[in-house]
Amino acid sequence: MEKTTTTIRGLAFDAILTETTHKDAHGVLFYLAVVTLRSRKTGVERVARRSRIPGAGKALARDVQRLGVRALDKLAA
Repeated sequence: MEKTTTTIRGLAFDAILTETTHKDAHGVLFYLAVVTLRSRKTGVERVARRSRIPGAGKALARDVQRLGVRALDKLAA
């Protein structure tokens, strides 16, 4: 089982992207991407989105690099 954590820093909050993958010789058996928003002031974390679609976490990280904070506006609301 492989677990990858990516932290995307913002001014007011950080987006923590956790991807968990379990593979065997035939391919992917299990995939889970969880996006957690952490407030910079208080440190309170809340789950913004979960996805079982493979590659969803990497797509969000790519959107944040391309669009910046505007990509996370929907998650913060």
